[in-house]
Amino acid sequence: MIDRKAMEIDLHQARMARLEAEAANCDVEELLWELQHVQLGRQRIVFSIAGFEQEAAGAPN
Repeated sequence: MIDRKAMEIDLHQARMARLEAEAANCDVEELLWELQHVQLGRQRIVFSIAGFEQEAAGAPN
């Protein structure tokens, strides 16, 4: 017998994973665009990796 509730939960989890992957892809594309459009000599390049900042903020003390 097919468990429709389990299928619904699996489908929801798959949709959430897809949305997270799409958001990560947008972040990468934005970073690549910024790196490709740097005009050396007119601005300073500052690299900040938000992932490390988020992990540090969420880490227990």
